[in-house]
Amino acid sequence: MSRTVRCLVIVTALVALTGCGAKNTVKKWVGLDGAAPTDYTGPVYPPTQAVTVAFQPGQVDRACRVFAEALVQFPAKYSGKDMETAVLAEARTRGANQVLIGQTRQSKDDDGLRFLYYGPAHEYTCADQCGGWKFGFDLWEQQGEWVSVGYREWGKAGAVFETPLVMQMAMLHCQ
Repeated sequence: MSRTVRCLVIVTALVALTGCGAKNTVKKWVGLDGAAPTDYTGPVYPPTQAVTVAFQPGQVDRACRVFAEALVQFPAKYSGKDMETAVLAEARTRGANQVLIGQTRQSKDDDGLRFLYYGPAHEYTCADQCGGWKFGFDLWEQQGEWVSVGYREWGKAGAVFETPLVMQMAMLHCQ
């Protein structure tokens, strides 16, 4: 067998073998430090009494610092009021003064209410990079259709979502 043919056979075999054993795995439920993202591992602030809500980064004071990034899973049949209650209770517990709500999609899973924490590794000012939503992409990209959750739905008992949802959220500490 000529050297060229032998090299061609080897290259073809390597190309074929690289696709054989590969698994299309997703790092589901793994945070930055390898812990389950349901385990909050960020900065600890004293609980707050009041938390404001923003839907656009421009609505956040420039001095506010993002200290927690999360995807929030809501079960089917949750209302806008239920969502508001759950998010604000979690934010107050963590010491947030404000939350920035990102996009929402239909969830592939209906595992109940869960806060999936993804970081950040270090706090950052909202003025620097708020709204980039670069965390949890491995889970986010697998979700369903886009769902509108804004001022018309947020906090409204009559806005009931028939399917489970996943929402992007950032918690901010403002001084």
